[in-house]
Amino acid sequence: MDSKSHENVFDGVMVQVGDSGKFQKWYNIIFNLIFVGFATMANFNVIICLATPEHWCKVPGRELTNFTIEEWKNLTIPRNELTDAFHTCKMFNSTQERDAVVECTHGWEYDHTYYHETIVSQENWVCQEDMRAPNFLVFGKIGEILGTIFSQLGDIYGRRPIIYAAIITLLIGRLGLLVSKGIFILFAICSLIGNLSALPLFQTPLVISVEISSDKDRASIPLLQCIGWTVGLCIAPMIFWAVGGWVPFLIITSVPVFFFMFIQSYMIESPRWLATKGETKKCVKELKKIAKINGTTISDKVIESLNEQISTPEKSYGIMSLFSSWNLAKISINTIIGWVCFICLYLILYFNVSNLKGNPFLNYFWQGLAELPGYFVGKYLSDAIGRKYTKFLSLVAIAIVAVILAYVLTVSGNVIVISVCGIIMKLVSSIVFYAINLQTLEIYPTCLRQTGYSMGFTVANIFGIFTPYVTYLGTTIHGSFPYVVIASLALIGAISGMFIPETLNEKLPETISEAEQFGADQKIWSFPKRKISTHKIVSSEEI
Repeated sequence: MDSKSHENVFDGVMVQVGDSGKFQKWYNIIFNLIFVGFATMANFNVIICLATPEHWCKVPGRELTNFTIEEWKNLTIPRNELTDAFHTCKMFNSTQERDAVVECTHGWEYDHTYYHETIVSQENWVCQEDMRAPNFLVFGKIGEILGTIFSQLGDIYGRRPIIYAAIITLLIGRLGLLVSKGIFILFAICSLIGNLSALPLFQTPLVISVEISSDKDRASIPLLQCIGWTVGLCIAPMIFWAVGGWVPFLIITSVPVFFFMFIQSYMIESPRWLATKGETKKCVKELKKIAKINGTTISDKVIESLNEQISTPEKSYGIMSLFSSWNLAKISINTIIGWVCFICLYLILYFNVSNLKGNPFLNYFWQGLAELPGYFVGKYLSDAIGRKYTKFLSLVAIAIVAVILAYVLTVSGNVIVISVCGIIMKLVSSIVFYAINLQTLEIYPTCLRQTGYSMGFTVANIFGIFTPYVTYLGTTIHGSFPYVVIASLALIGAISGMFIPETLNEKLPETISEAEQFGADQKIWSFPKRKISTHKIVSSEEI
């Protein structure tokens, strides 16, 4: 039986089971909205825990006086000649000889206005030890890169085991931080382990949902995850603000993901993945779970037909299958370039606004909330003009705004213009993410979906390690430098994305052989097709 017939049979069975029913609705609410919100907090919490409060050298003796903190600092702490702010790592040798300046000899005091205790203030990762926090984050980034192997394993061993493994590694890594006090190497290892789950926690439930849902619902699923992501980003800092300390905050924001492992009615394996592996009995079992909740049934004849026609597993070659033909290699390479450009420009934007003045928790809140409108716009545009043009136009818009911002920083430095440009780029970057995320899910066949997704994510994060240096050069060379880089990345991503086929209203590839031919007849500047029916219900009478 050819792959096209195989595809039509399974799509037809999914329609009979229900590909837009109660099961899909609750699966998405539970795992692509609520779970993603908690998973976002669990992944994001370490960044807040690493906040560096305002600090200065501890000089004993104030308790014997009636001086305020500011008065004591005026007596004991020198000021920076350039900024006129108090030095964070130097103190006067004595209050009588103000010209003698030495390094901190009695430790540090921290401003507790916003933070009662962070990892940095607990471990004193300041001054000579101030590289420990970024090194800690580097270990986490390495964990994210290594964790992409989960996605490849998801195409080999199934989606459900990967969710379990991701939750367990996250909890081990995060809770391990609580018992690593004073031992940096343990902190670093826990950071690596905890971040192994950064991709599969979000990708796996998204992939399962895409594989059991109708074409018309597919574009809405990433939007739910984006909403969950935004809610998690906004709630997490509010929790820290309420509890004050990093230990209770880490526990509160990490442990809840554990309980999702026990929602067995909806914690299914992807029946579409099982079908590609020839696991027909297991496939039918999962289909019956969906049918039961949807209030539908599968006839014995449909099951018999399914057994006959999908019993042969498709051969897969893992990562190398992404480059098994010129057309598929072109798609994979340009998809990877798109992810690299997006991740890098997003990280540069993030790092460049991370030192805002004012309440840090409200800053985190507003930064997270700013992304939400972009996701809705991204969904609308992706369904209206296609994934390819949505990404192209959004990246071009980012490039234009970045050039304007670089010019303003060079000429005038107008604060209002800078703020408006920054907000626009943050919103538009959300549109880009929505489009590229959806396009990546759709462009690869079932047997390569997680592998293709993880490949782009892996390469992008390798390049993303260098983005803090771009921000650093913005403080040493010129403030416009990061935005010149952002504009360049956006243009590269926009151009490369035009060589990826449009997926809107197209019959998506289900096998490697179909992926090798997908979009080969599309022209670079072609517009999406009009919506057509892509499958029909398979009834027992037809069989």
